[in-house]
Amino acid sequence: MYRCLALSGCFVIALVHPVLAQDRPREPTAPEIRTEASAQRAVRPDHAKVTLEFSAVGASPREAGKRLAARADSLRRKLQALGIPRDSLSTSSRWYWWRGRIETLPGPTRYVSPPPGTPGPTLTQQDTAYRAHDAVEIRTSDLEKVGPAIDAAMELGITQISGVHFSATKTDAAREEALKEATARARRQATAMAEAIGAKLGRTLSLNTQSGAYQEPYGISSMTVRGGQGGGAPTEVVEPMIPVKVTVYGRWELVSTP
Repeated sequence: MYRCLALSGCFVIALVHPVLAQDRPREPTAPEIRTEASAQRAVRPDHAKVTLEFSAVGASPREAGKRLAARADSLRRKLQALGIPRDSLSTSSRWYWWRGRIETLPGPTRYVSPPPGTPGPTLTQQDTAYRAHDAVEIRTSDLEKVGPAIDAAMELGITQISGVHFSATKTDAAREEALKEATARARRQATAMAEAIGAKLGRTLSLNTQSGAYQEPYGISSMTVRGGQGGGAPTEVVEPMIPVKVTVYGRWELVSTP
């Protein structure tokens, strides 16, 4: 008999003997087949990014900075004349870049003797110049402007062109086609494996494709250039096709045939 000691209610505590995992009967594990298959499609890029790097030299950091700003303004005006909006021309920066924006250029050491008849030791002098660095990143969805933008930079003496990157944002249709093909291929592989041991494929246990929480647009950092300043013809950039690849992972029940 239980007695209730609390005034507002009665609580009953029951002691339960824990059932250890090794005491529980194990359920038989059903045999299964796991396969994975990939498929790929190619789409045309719809966006381009080009980085133009340049510098200017001055006798002081201030002078180098002023000359650098003048080069940047000239470049932006020339690119805007091609129809590239100013908000598509951003200053390219990297996590380490700003600390090296101004570079010191020590000049050769000169030995200066005192004037004739004047006592004193021979002195040394060293002129120091400063180089300022900058980079402009061009982002455009008009791929026909990539070649003219490169020519415009070369006309201003800017030849350090890096980070040409093409990307595709409209990939849903190509990705869905690749998913269908990869899924069918994974199932065919599983069926062939089951038939090889005299069994058959049962119900589908799982199907998935791995992807990160954040996925950048499909892209590729390469291009083919025709013409250019050397041959007198304008630069023609031949954009590459962008591969869209998916991988499907499947699990199926393996059923024994009678």
